[in-house]
Amino acid sequence: MSSDLSALIRSLTPEDGSTIGNGAMLARLRDHFPSLTEEAYLEARDMLIDEGVLGRGKGRGGSIYRADIKPEFSLEAVEQALAEVPKRLAGQKSSKSTVRKSDQPPEVLSYRHDETRVNNPEVGMVHADTDPDGEKSTWAYDPHLDPVLNFDSARGAIETLIDEALASDDPVRMKDALTELKRLQAPYLNWTGKAEKTSFEVDTVSLHVHERVDPATILASAARRMKGQDAATQWRQPDLFAAPFENLPLRQALDFYHHEKGWSNRLVAGDSLLVMNSLLTKESMGGKVQMIYIDPPYGIKYGSNFQPFTNKRDVKDRSDADLTQEPEMIKAFRDTWELGIHSYLTYLRDRLMLARELLTESGSVFVQIGDENVHTARLLLEEVFGVENFVSEVSARKTSSATAELLPGVLDYIIWFAKDKSKLKYRQLFNPKRGADSGASGYTRVQTETGKRIPLKSLLDEETGELPDFAKPYAQGDLTSQRPPGDFPVEYQGSDYRPRAGYWKTGQEGFPRLLKSNRVEIQGNTLRYVRYYEDFPVFPIVNSWEDISGAVQSRSDPKVYVVQSSVSLCERCLLMTTDPGDLVLDPTCGSGTTAFVAEKWGRRWITCDRHLSRGDHAGQTAANDRQFRLLRPALSA
Repeated sequence: MSSDLSALIRSLTPEDGSTIGNGAMLARLRDHFPSLTEEAYLEARDMLIDEGVLGRGKGRGGSIYRADIKPEFSLEAVEQALAEVPKRLAGQKSSKSTVRKSDQPPEVLSYRHDETRVNNPEVGMVHADTDPDGEKSTWAYDPHLDPVLNFDSARGAIETLIDEALASDDPVRMKDALTELKRLQAPYLNWTGKAEKTSFEVDTVSLHVHERVDPATILASAARRMKGQDAATQWRQPDLFAAPFENLPLRQALDFYHHEKGWSNRLVAGDSLLVMNSLLTKESMGGKVQMIYIDPPYGIKYGSNFQPFTNKRDVKDRSDADLTQEPEMIKAFRDTWELGIHSYLTYLRDRLMLARELLTESGSVFVQIGDENVHTARLLLEEVFGVENFVSEVSARKTSSATAELLPGVLDYIIWFAKDKSKLKYRQLFNPKRGADSGASGYTRVQTETGKRIPLKSLLDEETGELPDFAKPYAQGDLTSQRPPGDFPVEYQGSDYRPRAGYWKTGQEGFPRLLKSNRVEIQGNTLRYVRYYEDFPVFPIVNSWEDISGAVQSRSDPKVYVVQSSVSLCERCLLMTTDPGDLVLDPTCGSGTTAFVAEKWGRRWITCDRHLSRGDHAGQTAANDRQFRLLRPALSA
C-alpha cells in the first residue's frame, strides 16, 4: 500500500506548481483508501518530501506542492501577447494578440543567472539548533582624533634622516623600514574614536528568507491561471512569490549554508554592517562582488535621514512639524550620530573596510556624496583602499538652478576607487556629439557638395541654427606629434611642407593616402588634418557629467523619497565597470535605485536597508514601493 499511496499522492498534487492543503489531500486520498490514517499519510508525504518529489508549502495546517516539475514558463523570445497579461489582471478585455515584428528586440521579463549561492535559512525552519549564532567577527584597522588634516612640523628633522638613510648602503631590511617610516609622515585623517580602538566587532548573523519576488514566476502563474474553465478558482495562489528553481529537498534545506541553489537577487532587511559581515563569513562572498555603490547620508542632518511621509519630501532640519511621531526613532538617530561628524566617519570607515573585502580584484566602489563631506570621504577612501587605487572624482549637476546667500551649490560628487587599479574592469562609454557644448566645439568649417571648404557660419541658418543637408562639417586636427615616425617634406598644391615642431603623425607610406582621400588642408604655413563630424559622431565621457542630471526628474520613475538617487548616475557607473551577470551590492538601499538599474541591465544584485521591517505605515509603504519598483520593468512588458 505504501507505494500505491505515494503514487496516488503524486498524481493528486497539482502539476502547475500550486499548493494543496494537507487536509484537502487527506480527504481526496480517503476517497480511494477509506481506512487511511493521518499518520500513514504524513509518513508517505514526508518520504516524498525527502526524495525531492514534493515541497512543503505554507498556510494553516500546512500544504504541499510538486517540487520535481519544472515550470512551463521559459525565458526565450517573448511574444507580444504576454504584454496583455496586466490588462487581463485588471479585468479588461484583451485584444487579439499581435506577433512581434522581426525587427523588434525581444522583451525581457526576468533574468536567470547560471551562478549559484548558498541556501539561506527559511524563516519557518529557523530555531536555535538549526541556525545557531556564530562568533563575533573582528575587523582591525590602523589607529589614528578630530576630522582634520594633521601634520607635525617637528618631523622635518626625521625626513632628513630618512632621506640620508635611503641614500646609504644599509641593508635592504633597514631600507624597507625607513621607507615605511617615511610613508607614516604623510598627513592623515583623524577623528574622535579612531585612536581609542584598533578594531571593531560585528555580530555574525544569518540572512533569513522571508519572501521571494520573481517577476517571471508571477507573470507565468498569472497567464496559466487565467486559462481554462475553472480560472477563478485556479487564480487563488497562496505562495505567489515562490520561485520553483530555488526549492531544495527538506533535508538539504535544513542544512543551512551548506548547499548550492539557483541564484536569486536579494533585498535584505538589516543593518548594512551586519549584512556585509554575514555575506563574508556565512556565505563566503569575499572577492565576488564586481561593483559596490554607496549613497550614504550626505551629512548628519535630520532631513537627510528621515522622511516620515512618502507624500512629503521637503523635510526640514530642526523643524518640529517634520519630526517622526516615534520617540524611539529619535533616540536611535541621536545614538547613531552621538559624536556628530566623528560618528559619521566611523560609520563610513567600518562599511568601506568590509566593502574592500567583498570586492573582486577588478572591482570598483562608488561613493555618492555632497560638497559638505566630499573631502573627508575621499581621504577616508584613500586610507582604506590606498591612494594608488583612486580612479576619479565625478561631478554631476543635481539641479539646473539654486538659491543661496552666497555661491549656490548645484553639484553632487561620485568618488571612484578600485580594489586594484592595475586590474580594474573598465568599459569606455560615449556620448553623441550635439553642437558646440557636447563634444563638437572644434567643427567650425564645412565642405559643400562641390568640395569647397568654407567657414560653418557662412551656411548656418540664423533663425533655426541648422545647416543645409549638403553641408559636411569638419574640424582641423593636428598632423604632428612629439614622437616619430616622420620628418620629411610633403609636396601639396605646389609647395613643400615640413612639421613645424616634432614629427608627422604618419610615415611616408601613409601620407600619400591622406592626400588622395582629400584629408589635408592648409592653415597658415602648415598642413592640418581634416576630421569630418561623421567620422566619429560620439566622444568619450569625462568626469564632468553635466549631460545627465543628478536630480530625479523622470515621469516613469518619479522622485518619492528625499534620499532617492538618480537612475542615470548609477546606471553610468554600472555600465562602466560591470558586464551582464556580474554581482552588484548596494549597502544603502534607500529607494532601491541600484537594484532597479542592476535588474534592468541583467546584473545580479544584493541590497539592504535597516528600515525595511519597520512596522509603521511609512516603513511598510517604503518596502512595498521598493518591491513594485523592481517589478515594474516586467509588469510593463
